[in-house]
Amino acid sequence: MIDMKLPADLIAFFQASRELEYDPTTCEAGSVTLLPLEELNIELFPIETGSLKCFEQDPHYPKRGSYLVTGVNLVSDCTNGYEGVGLLLWLPVEERYATWDNSHCLIAVFGPEVTWSHIAAAPAAHLNAQWSGIDPTSPATSALIPWPNHRYSERQVYDPLPAD
Repeated sequence: MIDMKLPADLIAFFQASRELEYDPTTCEAGSVTLLPLEELNIELFPIETGSLKCFEQDPHYPKRGSYLVTGVNLVSDCTNGYEGVGLLLWLPVEERYATWDNSHCLIAVFGPEVTWSHIAAAPAAHLNAQWSGIDPTSPATSALIPWPNHRYSERQVYDPLPAD
């Protein structure tokens, strides 16, 4: 079993039963509700192969399948009609925060300098990072390259799976 390796500032935020504070009208997802700390768990988030130029370096290229990325979903739901799962993730293998785009099966990773304290100070900007170009204040992200750290599946997967 993989350890969640949750950062101390994230744990403290959840233990204090805090919620993200921001104006929901500035956020594409609207108002976001976080999961309680005791409900956080490891899941496998699919990244579809072949959809980005970087996948030409994939050892399975040009096969169509999915990489199953180990992550901890932090969001239970949101108000603007999007699926809340994956809007904010903690990736314990990479030890980075990210966002999972469930409609394109991609994970965008924030830089290593982004801590939970940064996210809590500007939640809308971090949540909006999933939607390219809508928020100039969003921090930069990069596409997660899932090999060699994450398992490959011959079949395409579209929904998070429980970890083994």
